[in-house]
Amino acid sequence: MTHRPDRGSTLIELLISLTILGVILLIIMGAFRVGIRAWETGDRDVDAHQHQQMVFSILKRQLSSAVNQPVVIEDETKKGEKLFVFRGDEASMEFISAIPAVPGNMAGNVHVGYKVGAEDEREGYFLEITEKNVFIQSGGKKSDATEEPTAYRLLSGVHGIEFAYLKITPEDSLWQVEWNPEKDTGFPAAVRCILQMTANKAPITLIARLPETESR
Repeated sequence: MTHRPDRGSTLIELLISLTILGVILLIIMGAFRVGIRAWETGDRDVDAHQHQQMVFSILKRQLSSAVNQPVVIEDETKKGEKLFVFRGDEASMEFISAIPAVPGNMAGNVHVGYKVGAEDEREGYFLEITEKNVFIQSGGKKSDATEEPTAYRLLSGVHGIEFAYLKITPEDSLWQVEWNPEKDTGFPAAVRCILQMTANKAPITLIARLPETESR
């Protein structure tokens, strides 16, 4: 029997080897892309969580430091001034706080306003805070020190955000969507903020207590 020397790999064997190598590389690159996406998503989630906690911290600090001091506004329907210490609805609230949050307001009481609004150029809602410095004039009258409030956007493009207010009476306690100073005196016992960043994320709830007043 004649022995045939080894002539090396055939073209078909080489093509099969290259195909197998290509499949392995595709699997490796696919796993690498999945890992990169997961890392980027996790990084975004961490940033979003930290931003949520920062906003909740500002809300909680300002609400817990609310001052039982009337907010002075001009009444457009009646001559004179209307006074209230707190008012709010599902998309806004106003009060005086001893802790400023907007950059530039370093100290002193501030007239705080929170407002939820719809984005103009994209879907979703924003949360904006406005502040005015407050000082006391001669005779004890309280007024704003600045003509225009300083506005600062805390959140943009969120799926939903709303406020509710806890009213406690000797008979019952209930959350209500509006705190109307014409029938609700003093501060609510607490403010609830429900924030949902995206449609596929579960909402997060913050409950912040306010100082007690004589009317509560």
